[in-house]
Amino acid sequence: MNADTTGPHVVVAGGGIAGLAAAHRLVLAGHRVTLLEAGPRLGGKLLAGEIAGAPVDLGAESLLARRPEAVDLARAVGLGDRLQAPGTTTASVWSRGALVPMPKGHVMGVPGDARAVEGLLSAEGVRRIGLDAELPPTELGEDTAIGAYVAARMGHEVVDRLVEPLLGGVYAGDAYRISMKAAVPALFAAARGHRTLTDAVRAVQRAGAAAP
Repeated sequence: MNADTTGPHVVVAGGGIAGLAAAHRLVLAGHRVTLLEAGPRLGGKLLAGEIAGAPVDLGAESLLARRPEAVDLARAVGLGDRLQAPGTTTASVWSRGALVPMPKGHVMGVPGDARAVEGLLSAEGVRRIGLDAELPPTELGEDTAIGAYVAARMGHEVVDRLVEPLLGGVYAGDAYRISMKAAVPALFAAARGHRTLTDAVRAVQRAGAAAP
């Protein structure tokens, strides 16, 4: 992709969503841009496909409308009329050969009550969540990987069966490496002010219930 501008010439390596967004921003800033992509298609992990004869998204299948950046970008590049709200407000998790309703009372898969995930997680996984109340507070610093933090507080099963599927579906990334501050800023802020992760989840839920 070459843009006919008079500014400096910038080469963007990679035609995934990050590269495309970077090229778009550079063009708007007046730079001449060349986008390089080694593969046969653009879009990176944003990819449609088919499973058992049904059309599905193999990469990220959604974006968070409450975060304006992706919505604004879609509109800026002329895709605003193709944005669609979810066709349902319910969700299920495929676990141990069956669909299990997504538990209520969670923030991006992080439960506020261990009892809510009974039947979805193993008995050991449910018990491990309860240990969050017995652990000393975790120092988060300026940021942390949400998967690593949740696993340390509540166990890996919560991450692998709940957090990873939800975050992977939105960000097309690895929950053990995704920034908690960027992906779930409200939970990150709450976790810095509460002794346990469970308390932080409940604080986010209370704030959401009080918001218009």
